[in-house]
Amino acid sequence: MELWDQGAALSSLDRLGEDRPAAAFIGPMDDRRLAREWALVLQSQSIAYVLLFALEGWVLRIASNDYQQAVDAIDIYEEENAHWPPVRKKDRPRHKSSPLMIMSLFGMAMFFFYVTGPVSRGAAWFTQGRADALLLATEPWRMITALTLHADAKHVLGNVISGSIFGSMISRRIGPGGALFAILGAGAIGNTLNALYHLPEGHRSIGASTAVFGAVGLLAAVQLALDFGGRADRHRYGLVDFLAPVVGGLALLGALGAGRHSDLGAHGFGFASGVALGLAIAWVMRRQNARPSVLVQIAAALSAFALIGGSWALATLL
Repeated sequence: MELWDQGAALSSLDRLGEDRPAAAFIGPMDDRRLAREWALVLQSQSIAYVLLFALEGWVLRIASNDYQQAVDAIDIYEEENAHWPPVRKKDRPRHKSSPLMIMSLFGMAMFFFYVTGPVSRGAAWFTQGRADALLLATEPWRMITALTLHADAKHVLGNVISGSIFGSMISRRIGPGGALFAILGAGAIGNTLNALYHLPEGHRSIGASTAVFGAVGLLAAVQLALDFGGRADRHRYGLVDFLAPVVGGLALLGALGAGRHSDLGAHGFGFASGVALGLAIAWVMRRQNARPSVLVQIAAALSAFALIGGSWALATLL
């Protein structure tokens, strides 16, 4: 806090036509907002003041016998608000960029272009691997194989592009292997829930979009946990900050997942599954307070590939 020289203040006030009562002065301040804040501090302490603008800037005139109380009150106010508003911590991803997610999705695209082709060709892959609600109990592996099948080139390319974006963002937060396994898990759970929902009348579906929206849910949940991971920081955030990741995920679900020919149920269940898995993963991350090791990432990635390969083996052999 800067205190104004009383002699200079009186001289300035004289030039403005003011009287010269026995008074003390606080200021000058170039910022009117700061002057008003200090005036409110004085008002809260029942200290009489006059806010004036002299040649040097804004100044608070108070009675001399209130001077020390006023200075102490303003000093306390400035100390309590020295670090307000708080500086938001920069979101620093825990893991380096990895090509694993993009390579995996590229492999899925190659599976479409060189193996299955579009659904219009009527290849046996679709009969054997599509998700079928009526076969959920007897052939549950279809909930995974369906994620690798696509109706046409537009379908697969859309999922590859969107999956690469959200999958890479998840990879930077929970690791490439963990992200691949979690996204596959969210897609499989989403397909399972969608099949259960349509169980009475039956339902068939294909496409990785369930897993893509699982990635959106994962990202929303994990980001929420990163923003509010430390108890000491929770008081710094408001309701908007708390809801932002989830609302953003829901907005993406509505914008990208509610098209005319989209399976909205699969997208919604995929998103919900991703949120649930993301919260579970975030809980583990907070308890361990460390990044999963390279061996854990490798094991998670190999498990994801094993699930896909094993599911297709069951689909084609049984």
